[in-house]
Amino acid sequence: MKNYSIIFLLIFIGFSSCQSDFLSAPPLDRITESDVWGDRDLMDTYLFQIYENMPYDYLKDFGNSAGWGAHRDALTDLAMSTYAWTPANNTIRPGNWGTFNNYWPLDWWGYYNIWKINYALQSIDQIGEDVLTTDEKNNRLGELYFLRSFCYFAMAKRYGGVPIILDPQNPETTPEEEFFPERNTEQEVYDQVLADAQLAFDLLPDRWTSQRGRAGKWAAKALESRAALYAGSISKYGEVQLNGIVGIDASLSDSYYQMALDASELLISGSGHSLFNSYPDPAENYYRLFLDETDDETIFMKIWLPYEKGHSYDLRNTPYSYRVDWGSSMSPSKQLMDSYEMVSTGKLPSAQDSGYDPDNPFENRDPRFKGTLLTNSDVFQGAGIETWYATEKDGEIDTNTGTGVGKDGMGIHPDATKTGAYVRKYLADGGTPLLIQQYYSGQDCILFRLGEAYLNAAEAAYELGMESKARDYIEPIRARAGLSADVRLESLSGTALRDRLRNERKIEMAFEDHRYWDVRRWRIAEEALGIHVQGIRSLRHIDNLGTESFTYEVFLAETNKMNFYPRQYYIPIGQDRVNNNTKLVENPGY
Repeated sequence: MKNYSIIFLLIFIGFSSCQSDFLSAPPLDRITESDVWGDRDLMDTYLFQIYENMPYDYLKDFGNSAGWGAHRDALTDLAMSTYAWTPANNTIRPGNWGTFNNYWPLDWWGYYNIWKINYALQSIDQIGEDVLTTDEKNNRLGELYFLRSFCYFAMAKRYGGVPIILDPQNPETTPEEEFFPERNTEQEVYDQVLADAQLAFDLLPDRWTSQRGRAGKWAAKALESRAALYAGSISKYGEVQLNGIVGIDASLSDSYYQMALDASELLISGSGHSLFNSYPDPAENYYRLFLDETDDETIFMKIWLPYEKGHSYDLRNTPYSYRVDWGSSMSPSKQLMDSYEMVSTGKLPSAQDSGYDPDNPFENRDPRFKGTLLTNSDVFQGAGIETWYATEKDGEIDTNTGTGVGKDGMGIHPDATKTGAYVRKYLADGGTPLLIQQYYSGQDCILFRLGEAYLNAAEAAYELGMESKARDYIEPIRARAGLSADVRLESLSGTALRDRLRNERKIEMAFEDHRYWDVRRWRIAEEALGIHVQGIRSLRHIDNLGTESFTYEVFLAETNKMNFYPRQYYIPIGQDRVNNNTKLVENPGY
């Protein structure tokens, strides 16, 4: 079994500063196990392949399983998938999925990575100082504990309890009862996640010198902060079923929330990271946080190299007239737009006396609105966004392309927005249209950042009954965003404050692959993911003097509403896996 893993060393992984090490490594056509674990560069190549197979990169599209260009946030209330024919739209969003069509981007059964990690842990633990110094050895063990922690966390948030396997299985020597294990409880899996994260924190360096993209100790602490918060939520808001295979006893919620708060506070006070604040305009500052690739706020990221080892986020998401092909795969919802408060009052648009103007719906909003979304008349890559679906002149409505419909307008092409808005966050910008091709995008994918630690701390503090402390941690996020009215949310308390803290998480971390998991762990997905997505469409008017103006209309953007059913709080194990291992009990409702 061990020899099977050696073939993966042939794959080159482009970590930013170690390419020369790989290029000078010995030929990889004939490699023995002693070669791998006796050579630091080959050993690291093995580890980098594990990084490459991790399930955390949300900038990559999910290929033909979910429909080309689909992203997980297009399965939420943040956005709908622009392409009507994709499984994202016609299977997952309507809730028509279960044991036989449970595919990525929902499913991820990570034991391929788990085996490689356990094998590497065993092998590196036996290496002498002639190959690695004690610190070098500990650092790599710390990486592997971090990666194993992340793998089990990725499975726990999908399936609940899964089998915990901590040694590399071998079909020739592993007893059958261990080779086909039962599922552990969800609590046991989360406890394993947190134990591995602590081991990683103890062994890892603060940062890897000149090697961005390798997890340091603060990445492990960030994972602890997130995983403990999830466990606390599931304990408080979930239901224990199947003798604990899914669900966590409610009596444990405070201990998990306290762990999340402690980890978050240590990140904020001790990591050396700070909230990104390099630009005077708060909308531009928020937008540039995801493009400038600084280490100010970013704790851990997936490295991408434009042209050399790139992804296709721009190709899939750029507005219609700026595209090479495809484009605008996510159409942001009006429900997301309504989550951004009015700057002048600090109130959400739906609140009384909020200051919201339906005739000017995109202005006077939380600056993160403009940092996240592109709407009519916004400037992108040196040109104005044109989303109008028609032009009215002299009492006539022109819906012809080229004369009546804006170059990015609804109806101009199936690839154009379905809601009247486009995603801006993470898209590369410039003075002219960039026309970025497939696999040419190089924006690093931020996996953990300090902003999340503030949000985690605020949520955990609230759940522990410490509303004042929750305000202390939400205030820096809101102030950095450019808000000044009710910046500490002093006007709210109780569940109203809780819901507003959740709303802050929704907009601060929109399109960073949090929303789908958050509404599930809060057990509000039936409501949040049971909506009819709305949009805002614009009609252009040209008067007798040639002056241009716009009117706006709210409309239903999709024919059928989304659906989320209670059983889908846990993803099914799947019939194939149950057939392969009859000890795997299927999740409730499937």
